Amino acid sequence: MPETSSTSKKPAFERDLLVQLSRRWGKRVAVKKDELDLDGHFDPDRPDFPERLVPFRDIDAFAEADVDARQRILSAAWIAYNLKTTAIENEIILPACRLMLDEHLPVRHDEAAVSAIHQTIIDEHYHILMCHNAVGVTRRRRDLASLHFDPCDWSVVNLREEYLAGLTGLRRDLSDIAFALAAETTINGFLSGLSSDSGIQPMNRITVDMHRRDESGHAVIFRELTVELYRQLAPVERDFFREALAAGLRAFGAPDLAPWVAVAAEGEVRVTSEELGGAGRRSPGPGRDTGPLQILLDDLGLNQGEAEGVLSTIAGSGR
Repeated sequence: MPETSSTSKKPAFERDLLVQLSRRWGKRVAVKKDELDLDGHFDPDRPDFPERLVPFRDIDAFAEADVDARQRILSAAWIAYNLKTTAIENEIILPACRLMLDEHLPVRHDEAAVSAIHQTIIDEHYHILMCHNAVGVTRRRRDLASLHFDPCDWSVVNLREEYLAGLTGLRRDLSDIAFALAAETTINGFLSGLSSDSGIQPMNRITVDMHRRDESGHAVIFRELTVELYRQLAPVERDFFREALAAGLRAFGAPDLAPWVAVAAEGEVRVTSEELGGAGRRSPGPGRDTGPLQILLDDLGLNQGEAEGVLSTIAGSGR
């Protein structure tokens, strides 16, 4: 039976998801909205980060800390979250976006695809600016000017570098894209949980929600581009890409021990890496949204066993 819906009557290019997303970009993304008045949305009496997301929340030293110390730790945790997000955007997402513009890779390079990638690059740079601005307000209002993190402090950045070591050519490029894909197809659940937490700082919740809305579109863009890339690969390279995607998912689930030790120290709470590791096993971090990833795996044509193998790497991970 022929299709009769209004959507099916549209030309093929108008049914293309990348065409639709690139056309709506100006209406849907944070960079096109009015600048958020961060100080106007700052409530000094609200915590800056949810206590439920602090990996050492169940150890005695944290439970025994006074209110001011715990609030200072939550403020430091908010700064850490933003600086980790900045590191991921700079070290993982943006390099993959620029790579997909390179015509030597078998990725779509039509007008809609190139526009969508450039728009994503602009979005990600704006997310970095949003994080920078939010951190600036928190440093100033909470007296945390001395708290800093290096991009190499984050496990996912280091694990990506370890995975890329010794790789060249197409396999290095596939690994870069796979790690970015792991981020963009699983982050929305974490952002949704943080942005919908009405108990935290309004400024922080709104900032995360603006980021979340953009990432919903990025998940579709990365899926559309990488499915086409995957279909052009030889079977042996398809196997490698799936392995790299699983490695990326594991990397995003890896605990950040040293940064959380530094966060605890801001409240004069002494926590060791060993204690953090034990706390993480007893109370895993927030899960990541597998919905977009499941759609991607289906589009890649993975059978049930292959898909379950990839999905099993995501349990208990968070960004």
